[in-house]
Amino acid sequence: MTLPETLPASSFANLLKIEDVQFIQTFQQQRSATGGGETRYADRAPALYKVDLTTIHMLNAEAEGIMSLINSRAGGLKAVLLYNYRLPFPASDPDGAIIGATVPTINVITDRLHVSFSGFPPGYVIPLGTYFGIVFDDLYYLGQFVEARTANPVTGAVAATEIWPPLPASITGTPDVIIAKPCAKFRIVPGSAYPAKIDAQHSTIKLSLEQTYR
Repeated sequence: MTLPETLPASSFANLLKIEDVQFIQTFQQQRSATGGGETRYADRAPALYKVDLTTIHMLNAEAEGIMSLINSRAGGLKAVLLYNYRLPFPASDPDGAIIGATVPTINVITDRLHVSFSGFPPGYVIPLGTYFGIVFDDLYYLGQFVEARTANPVTGAVAATEIWPPLPASITGTPDVIIAKPCAKFRIVPGSAYPAKIDAQHSTIKLSLEQTYR
């Protein structure tokens, strides 16, 4: 069997037992100042996530197995799918039992920062900060609700809400929305992954990853 260019969550993210994770939004902006002392910022590329992971203490053999998967990514040449371990499901549905197999969709894209949804379970509660994902032509978008919403108690529709980061321009129409463990595509920062010895039998692994849309 040949491993895919992008390891799915079932073959990587779900195998990691995490002690600590930092999911950080990084802004690719240029800063300048005017003659009048005004500071200005301008986007030069999309905002992307950077992740720092530390696993729990594990047996050396298990750590070596995880490191073999990390090394199979050939530095930054191949990718993995990863979700935020701090909030893999909405806070209102902490194990995903309510959303279950339901697949909501985008309803209307008002602009890149405001969208409405359809197909949620009736009355489904979406707290502030809830993550959601969209897979569109092999592009993996990972966003958050920056307004709390509750789905319509009859239809399951969700009124237009602000999201972050902006939807890429290539996402159009009414694509499916992933609520349970939504993933983005990441490349491991070359040289960032290493096992640290805890004692004669145990190690922990640290690594850094950078999001990519392709």
